[in-house]
Amino acid sequence: MASPVLTMFRRIPSSRRRSRRLAVIAAFTGFPLQILGYETLVAPGRLSTIIWGPITVVLFGATVIGALATYAFGQGRMGDRSRLDERQRAMNERALALSYGVMTVAVTVVLAVVWMAAAFVGPVVIQMDATALSVAVAVGLYLPLLPFASLAWIEPDAPADDVA
Repeated sequence: MASPVLTMFRRIPSSRRRSRRLAVIAAFTGFPLQILGYETLVAPGRLSTIIWGPITVVLFGATVIGALATYAFGQGRMGDRSRLDERQRAMNERALALSYGVMTVAVTVVLAVVWMAAAFVGPVVIQMDATALSVAVAVGLYLPLLPFASLAWIEPDAPADDVA
């Protein structure tokens, strides 16, 4: 008897574009919303931790499930390119170029903000607190996921005769 989770995992590479995009959105919004919600609602005392607990579990669960689905879509496509056909290689190259472009823009924006803060406010001091840890976790989570997410986002739906 096949496991329902294993069956679902095997179907992810042939999933529709809408489902893949929802998985990418879930992966990239759950954790930031969790951190933002904590910093704006729980830390100042506007919301009880009893209420915030289930919300944070759902938000982080969305990130984990979205990331796993995104990785599952890209399984076998981002590593060994010798097994890919010409169309898949072209999609792979587009996804890598897109992810490098997004990363370049993100690094440029962060550096510009730090430079502006240093120029107009004064020295920038980065404290090793929960915020710095959250940024480190986000970088560790999203940096490896970015090429897979780009591929899942831009890959068109497979024609009806190609779906297994």
